[in-house]
Amino acid sequence: MESTTPPSSTTAELNCSLGMLSGELLPLVNSTLNGYSSDCNVTMETDSNISVGMPPHPVHSTSVQAVVGLSLLFFIIEIVGIVGNSLVVIVVLLDRKMRQSVTNIFIMNLAVSDWMIMVFGIPEIVQVMLNRGWVLGPVLCKFNRFVLVVSLYASILSLVSVCIERFVAIVHPIKAQILCNRRKNAIAVMLVWIVSIGCGLPTAMYNQVIPPGYCQIVFPNRIRDIQIFKFTEFALFYFVPVCIQIALYAVIGKRLYASTDELSTKFHMRKENNCKTDRAAETIKARKGVVKMLVASVMVYIVCYAAPQVLTFYNTFADRPFHMSWSFGVFTTVVANINSAANPVLYSIFSQNFRRNFKKCLFCLCLRHRRKEYIRARFDSFESRGLSRKVSTTTKTTISRL
Repeated sequence: MESTTPPSSTTAELNCSLGMLSGELLPLVNSTLNGYSSDCNVTMETDSNISVGMPPHPVHSTSVQAVVGLSLLFFIIEIVGIVGNSLVVIVVLLDRKMRQSVTNIFIMNLAVSDWMIMVFGIPEIVQVMLNRGWVLGPVLCKFNRFVLVVSLYASILSLVSVCIERFVAIVHPIKAQILCNRRKNAIAVMLVWIVSIGCGLPTAMYNQVIPPGYCQIVFPNRIRDIQIFKFTEFALFYFVPVCIQIALYAVIGKRLYASTDELSTKFHMRKENNCKTDRAAETIKARKGVVKMLVASVMVYIVCYAAPQVLTFYNTFADRPFHMSWSFGVFTTVVANINSAANPVLYSIFSQNFRRNFKKCLFCLCLRHRRKEYIRARFDSFESRGLSRKVSTTTKTTISRL
C-alpha cells in the first residue's frame, strides 16, 4: 500500500538522489544512472512503506555526435584497460624473477580486480549511454553489481596491501624477511578477496530492480540502513585507505631520500668502497622507481574517485541532496574506468621491468600471429596446386597446434 501521508520534500529528495546514485558504491563503480532529472515526480512504494520520489523516464536527450564520441572514448579506455591488465597478469606469471617479488604479486592481484571492473563494467557503460534504465533483469542486477563492488573493494585493498609491504620492506627491512614471505603473501591475497566478498554481500542480498528502471540497493529500513552502509563504505574503502597510504608513503619517501643523502656522504668519505656504494645506490634508485609508480597509482585513484565519493557521502546525509545530471553520471563513469585502465600505463612509464616484459609479450604474440599466417598461406598454396590429402592434413594439424 502506498503511504497516505505524502513524504516530506527532504525525504523525497534524499531517496530520489539515492536512486540516481544507483544505491551502490557508485557512481564509484561504473554506475548506471537511470533517469537523470532535476525533478522527482513519481511516488512509489518501498519495502519500508516510504513514498519515494523518482523520475518515471529518462528525460535527457543527447546528440548523435556526443553519443558517438563518448562511445569511442569508452571503447579506447576499455581496450587499454582489458589488454593492459591482462598483460600485467601474463608477464608476472611467466617471468620467474617478477613472480618472486612480493610487490609484483600484489600488483598482479590489483590487475585482476581492475580487469574484472573493466569487463563487468561494459553492461553498465552501455546502459549509461542508452539512458534507458536497467534492462538486464533482477538476476544480473544482483550479480553484475556484486562482482563490480567486490572487484573495487579488492582493488582498493590491494593498493593498501602493496603500500604496507613497501613500508615494511623499506622502513623495517629486518622484519620484512619474516613478514614478507610467500606464505604470508598468499594469505594476504586471500584475505583481500575474503574481506571484499564479505563486504560486498549486502549488494548481492539487497540489490533489486525498482520501476521504472533502477538497479539499486534497498534495505529494510531504507534511510537509516543506507546511511550506515554508506558511512561504513566511505570510511573503510576511501577515507581510511587514502589516509593510510598518504602517511606510509610519506614515511617511505623520507627514508629513501635520507638513505640517498647517507650514501652520498659515505661516497665522499670512502671512495675505496665504490662497488658496494654503487650497488646500494642502484637498489635505492630501483626502490624509488617502484614507490613513484605506486604513488602515481594512488594519486590517480584519489583524483578519479574524489568527486563521486564525496557526492555520494554528501547525498546520503544532506538535508537537500544534490541532483546529478546525465553529464555528471557519464563523467563519473569515465573517471572510474580511467582509474582501472591507468595502472598498466603507469607501470610502463615508471617500471623498466614491466616495460621490457610488455614489449616482449607483445612481440611474441605478433610473431606467433605472423607465423600462423605464413603457414596458412603455405597451406592455401599447396591446396591450390592439388597436392595430396596427406600434406593437407599434416599442415592443418600444424596450424591447430600453434
